Amino acid sequence: MSNESNEYYKAYLREKQARDELETLLEDKTRSLYLANQELEANLAQLKRQHAAILQSEKMATLGVMSAGVAHEINNPLAYINGNIGTLGQVAKGVSDLIKTSQSFSKDAIDQDDFKEAFAQLESQYQLCFFAEDAQDLIDDCQDGCQRIATIVASLLDFARPKNNEFVMADMTEAIDSALGLLANQLKHIELSVKKSDIPMSHCNLAALNQVVINLLMNAKYACEQAKSEGMHASSEIELHIKKVSTHIIIEVTDNGTGIAQDTIPHIFEPFFTTKPVGQGTGMGLAVAYGIVSEHSGTINVASTEGEGTTVTVTIPVNHVK
Repeated sequence: MSNESNEYYKAYLREKQARDELETLLEDKTRSLYLANQELEANLAQLKRQHAAILQSEKMATLGVMSAGVAHEINNPLAYINGNIGTLGQVAKGVSDLIKTSQSFSKDAIDQDDFKEAFAQLESQYQLCFFAEDAQDLIDDCQDGCQRIATIVASLLDFARPKNNEFVMADMTEAIDSALGLLANQLKHIELSVKKSDIPMSHCNLAALNQVVINLLMNAKYACEQAKSEGMHASSEIELHIKKVSTHIIIEVTDNGTGIAQDTIPHIFEPFFTTKPVGQGTGMGLAVAYGIVSEHSGTINVASTEGEGTTVTVTIPVNHVK
């Protein structure tokens, strides 16, 4: 073999060796990338589980804060249901005796005078004529009370139940209405102004947005109560507004509460940061709200002046694509 051929062969071997080394290196890198990707996917799944657990934990904490107001909201219809049933129960004996007396009269067991006397006694004892006029109203009140309780309980169960965090096409106004329904008793001493403009359907998580609105309203209520107790304002006022501006939906909550110090505002979205006394706040409400709004590719901003009040603005882009 000539020297020239030998040199070509050596060059071929060097090239083959380099190619083999590169292929081996590529296989190693590919394997490493695959394992790293698997680890990232596992970490992401764990983070999602932890995020869901935090959301649920904050939801239950919020539910605990609302429980006193919700109990009162349920007790009101229960009270008049109980009263109406007591009235119906008392009259039921009189109606039963009247039916028996009427049967005796129809069978000629008693004459007309005896029937009239028996009826007069029953009317005097049980006020049967009053019952005949008002019975349907009493029943309607009971049904209305039962429906109110059922609605409240259904709303609580829906709020407390873990959600699958599905995004669907929906009207975000529903999240507002649901929150207001749950907080009706909590906000009954607040001068609440709700403005709802027509907004388009958007791809969103209504259950999560409901939690955001509840957290914002609860914070506003607390600030208003503090301001009133400190003599800052004669009345507690909250304004809730949902509207569409350009390609975004805006949810705005404004209160005339105590306001937030400027050096505190940068920290309010930090987990476990709270200005409330121990036992009155978890420090997770705004952190969770921030996370939910971020999931919707939105922003949440706070403007506040101490002694005057706070405005929280949630801005979420309208999403028709998914």
